[in-house]
Amino acid sequence: MLRRIHDKKPLIHHLTNTVTINDCANMTLALGGSPVMADDLLEVEEMVGHADAVVINTGTINPDMRQAQLLAGKTANRLGKPVILDPVGAGATTLRTAFMKQLMDEISFTVIKGNASEIKTLLGQAARTKGVDVAEGESLDLQSVHTFAGETKQVIVVTGPVDFVTDGVRQHHLDVGTKRLGQVTGTGCMTASLIATFLGAGYDRFDAAVFGTHVMGKAGEAAGDCPGIGSFRTGLFDAVSLMTEESLPEVQMNGQ
Repeated sequence: MLRRIHDKKPLIHHLTNTVTINDCANMTLALGGSPVMADDLLEVEEMVGHADAVVINTGTINPDMRQAQLLAGKTANRLGKPVILDPVGAGATTLRTAFMKQLMDEISFTVIKGNASEIKTLLGQAARTKGVDVAEGESLDLQSVHTFAGETKQVIVVTGPVDFVTDGVRQHHLDVGTKRLGQVTGTGCMTASLIATFLGAGYDRFDAAVFGTHVMGKAGEAAGDCPGIGSFRTGLFDAVSLMTEESLPEVQMNGQ
């Protein structure tokens, strides 16, 4: 088993979207963590104080959630807690783009995970976002991501056919997964929960980003023979719950 996670059972505080909140909770549990989804402004700071890591996911934002996410991120920074941003839908609307800029200006994130369209928006580049999905054929200059990570001292994860992780010094490509991961809502959100669980258990932030992304990809491969999307979704949870330390990749400088 992933002993460090199972021994600590890190508490992962999610301020996440309502579409995938249950899946994020179950995926955290499957890896061995403990999820909590508290977004009331009256308890956000206290809950962040209890948490081992915080996830901010912008999939379904409203005025109260935006305030709660800003407060949670600032509190996590003040307390030295790792915080991960999943900028779902970045670039889809003027509101979302403006809120992403505010988040980036006011909070220092440990890890940022998004698809090519979302990361391009954070970099201030023109992006084509289809709802909360990446636009078909969207491309991204990975060198600009590498440079951005180094300048901001944040680990960046770009998900896609081949996932890319960089902290501005190290970088890693992950050729794992299956196209079926795109047929189930929330696999990206669940990946953020996996990364946060590794962070909350005390893994190095670059390793946590690689491991969390890798685990979701390998789970997709393991569940690939499930006949329908319902059984495939269940298969993802099964695969993660059975994951072992030996299944994690070796993370090396400039790894491929």
